Parts: sequence; structure tokens; C-alpha cells
Amino acid sequence: MNIKQSLWLLVILSSSVLAETLVIRDFHDREHAFVFKSDGSMVELKELGLEPGVELEITGKEGGQYLFKAPDGEQYRVFVPEVVTNQTATIDIPCDRPQILLADDHRNASARGVGEDCK
Repeated sequence: MNIKQSLWLLVILSSSVLAETLVIRDFHDREHAFVFKSDGSMVELKELGLEPGVELEITGKEGGQYLFKAPDGEQYRVFVPEVVTNQTATIDIPCDRPQILLADDHRNASARGVGEDCK
């Protein structure tokens, strides 16, 4: 395979990955979750009135936080390990070890759910 073929293969593979819009599907702890307004103030998630199951499109990522727009039109930030996205991977680990969740970029992880659904 020459360089030109390799580049085309890379373009084809990366375009299919980029085609999927990254969305927040849920928050790990809806009851105690906080998000941040663009002015830096903290807001409890329940104050936004988001119904479970409502997907929020991620508009960017900065400093370990996802940026998203809520239905009220306001831009918010949330730390990556606090949410479940359409690209979050779950790794099942035996019950004697904690379960982890890896963010889509596999650089951020959460130990939430320790002891739940282990094998």
C-alpha cells in the first residue's frame, strides 16, 4: 500500500467516526449533578428541568469539560466523567475490583458504580 492509498484509507475511517454527533445521554448522578454556566456559576442539574432520556448535543470540549446547550438556550459545562455519552465505554470487571467508565477520549475515567453489575 502506498502513501496515497494510506491517506485515503485514513480519511475514510476518520470521516465515519466524525459523522456521529457526540451527545450526552445521561448523568451518572442526576440527583447531585452540577453544571456550570458560561459565567462560571454552578447550577444544580435538576434546576434545568431536563427530563431523563433527553439527549444533549455536545458543542465542544475544553479542559476536561463538555460544552452543551440546554433547551433553555443557555450554554453549560459539565466535567467529562459526570456524564454518559453515546461513545462512553463500560468495562466489566470482576466484583472484587472497582468498575470504571472511560470517556470517549479514554483519558478521563470515573469509578462510579463500584460494586454494581460486576461479574
